[in-house]
Amino acid sequence: MSLDRYISEVYNNNPYWFVEEVQQAHHISRISKVLNNKVYLNGRHSILEKEDIKYKEKELVTAKTILQTAKSIIKFHNSYIMGKRTSIIGSDEMIKHYNNVFRHGKFNLTNYKIVDTLNCYGDCYEYVYYNGSKITSKLIASEDGYPIYDDEGNYVGFIEHWTDAISNISYYYIYSDNKVDKITNRGGKYLLEESTINLTGLPIHYINGENKESENFGRSILEDIRPILDRLEYLINKMDDAITVLSLNPLAYTTGQRIEGTVSADAIGYVLNLDDGEFKYAVANLDSTSIKLLYDALIQQLQMVASVPSIAFGQTNIANVSEVSLKLIYQNLDNHCKQLEVYLRDGFNERFDKIEVLLNKKGIKFSDEDYLDVQFNYNRPIDNSEQIDQLSKQYADGAISKRTYIEKSPLTDNVDVELERIAEEGRTVEVVE
Repeated sequence: MSLDRYISEVYNNNPYWFVEEVQQAHHISRISKVLNNKVYLNGRHSILEKEDIKYKEKELVTAKTILQTAKSIIKFHNSYIMGKRTSIIGSDEMIKHYNNVFRHGKFNLTNYKIVDTLNCYGDCYEYVYYNGSKITSKLIASEDGYPIYDDEGNYVGFIEHWTDAISNISYYYIYSDNKVDKITNRGGKYLLEESTINLTGLPIHYINGENKESENFGRSILEDIRPILDRLEYLINKMDDAITVLSLNPLAYTTGQRIEGTVSADAIGYVLNLDDGEFKYAVANLDSTSIKLLYDALIQQLQMVASVPSIAFGQTNIANVSEVSLKLIYQNLDNHCKQLEVYLRDGFNERFDKIEVLLNKKGIKFSDEDYLDVQFNYNRPIDNSEQIDQLSKQYADGAISKRTYIEKSPLTDNVDVELERIAEEGRTVEVVE
């Protein structure tokens, strides 16, 4: 289904259909979650709404310590899958041109931002285009993106929409297969201000595969870990209040005989001699065993749900851990990243196709036998010497080429540059001889 047909069937060719589209319930619900996650990551947690205690015109400010553990977990995920640059593999001619495009278009930085956005909000949108003579792309903010799917789940259009907070002007960029229209309500009326040719089609819609209710949209990992972190914040702040009020500042009380008069606040060592009474402090007896049991259970669930190894929380001593044991520790995180890798690869392949369209416009064409793929290099702490030994044995046996050796080597960042240097060294040796 085309976007024009969608507008005809759903909105009866209403010229202001885009205003109604961005107000659909499923869009509002998704955007609301994105904005809530942004607020949470900026440090505005529910624990900050905890009320202070007032008694006899005095106020006790309760503990409101926030845990920014979610940001650390997301950074851990981002670094694990994109801390080392992805490698482009395939036909030599295509690799040469695409590496040049990636270098000038800063696509490696874009890759990291895509993963970060997926982990934070579940969906990410990338538009590939010409910027002068350079092929590059831009990421559309998750709260500004409105992908349009028909009843059969086909991706038919895209709206980029936001309202300027100062001028209160609403902007609508409507993407179709062959053009991009810019519409604003400047002056109080919706006007088409600009229409440009679209060479690369609709923006790429990346998802993370975590949304089991919809195959078209993703789901932030924050929605799984926030309830656990909220409970940890509540427990820690509750303990803080209890220790501060009842242990560090206990209430003194007497029973029996009434005490007349006062004692100087500057004096130390006074002794109270009570005939028919006693003097005590009201000290709370904390059930530390039960508290620790609850805390440890929450931490364990957080590790499982967040797919983060216990060593990241300082819960495991990894001294003298073997290579195999280290892989097992990271197994849960590997499984999580493998799923994300599947959806990222799908988006990257779509990006390759769009870049090829733009390269064709420059007169650069490839044959049907040429191909490209992307290889992910997980940022797992491993013993590089073992991997290099295995590569050396395969290369010595003639099982892999020199290029594959360099591509798989953990010590090589740029394959093409390394091959050029090796070739240059070979020519230098021939001249000397």
